Amino acid sequence: MKKTFIFLLTICSILQVNAESFSARLQKYTQPSYWESLDLVPVITRDHLIAAIEATRVYYLNQQFKEGNFLYAMDLSSGKYYDDDNQVRQAGALWGLSCLNRDRFTENTRRALLAGIDFFERNQKKIPSGEIILSYPGEDVLKTGTVALFCLSLIEFLIGQEEFLPVDIRQRYQDLLDQHLAYLQSMEMADGSWAGQYDLPSGYREKVGSPYYDGEALLAYCRAARLLKRDKLLPRIRTALPLLLEKYTVKCWEPGGDSDETKGFYQWGSMACAEVVEAGWDNADLAAQATLAMAWWQIYDNKLEARGGNTAYALEGLIAAWRIAKARNDQKSMDLIRPVIERCLGRLMVWQVGGPFLKQNPYLTHLPRIHPKAYGGVTSALNSNIIRIDNVQHQLHAMLLALQYLY
Repeated sequence: MKKTFIFLLTICSILQVNAESFSARLQKYTQPSYWESLDLVPVITRDHLIAAIEATRVYYLNQQFKEGNFLYAMDLSSGKYYDDDNQVRQAGALWGLSCLNRDRFTENTRRALLAGIDFFERNQKKIPSGEIILSYPGEDVLKTGTVALFCLSLIEFLIGQEEFLPVDIRQRYQDLLDQHLAYLQSMEMADGSWAGQYDLPSGYREKVGSPYYDGEALLAYCRAARLLKRDKLLPRIRTALPLLLEKYTVKCWEPGGDSDETKGFYQWGSMACAEVVEAGWDNADLAAQATLAMAWWQIYDNKLEARGGNTAYALEGLIAAWRIAKARNDQKSMDLIRPVIERCLGRLMVWQVGGPFLKQNPYLTHLPRIHPKAYGGVTSALNSNIIRIDNVQHQLHAMLLALQYLY
């Protein structure tokens, strides 16, 4: 009996100690200030952006395979590589690298970009029509978004390269661009969209549009026409723009519409509209109205700031809306849009391994190990171990745009 009593007393003492320990550990969580501190948004400066962009460059160059394409995803802690791949996102990754090379040139970056272009150029095939088109390794279809983003990569590479490229080499890349722009023209549909994909074995062009591919193709046309004087694309831009804007705004927002299609078109269409407005082309007023409408949809209806995943893609569109508001002297819209960009970008920069705000990320700073090759990568969510190349690409491009237009 005495032993039982002593045992129970011991148990009670342990429970009391545990309860006191738990109570002490709980205290910091009872204070609103603790939770508020987790959502403190860093104040971004130009130096912060440059540091983050340079860290992203390191990640890009570390993740390129010898063939020229990129590691699709990795676990930042274990270093495990994921076998997943995506032809459109690979072309998007190349475009991000091309934008980095354009804005912040280094010789290593240019070499990496040329290796990436060479990867896609090596993977081409001749089809019965006589066209030479891309043929992504291991896949039987060619997606229109892949071609549009490859064209965008070539466009950004060719901008301002006169002093670096001999005339014959520059002409080679000009011809490569024209070849794939011609393929996009062969995929145009009367409703303003582009056929979504080409089946390589059968030659069938699937005449169903994609909001992503429509936006990417439209942006490629606008950049090529504005910056490389591909004026032959202007009639298509003129006719397709109002059709696509109606399709992905009011038709999506009216009863029975699907706002997920707005999300797919959003940043690509917004960036294309910024080109139209700044160039002063036909439909500039309509482009401006639609882009601002999509910005308000993104902020207030899609609730951008409450999203848990990486939303850098949306910032590309918001910066385009800010550019349009500035071009039209719309200070009210500029004042509404810029703080959202700054808050969202500040939060996302906390997610970068080795970035300027890493110490403000309790999840990353408390991991027992971060793989060295994860340096500069951006996670897919705040408490995620996964770095995907498309998230890195969108965040890099958003930071480049912010550096150019806002800082």
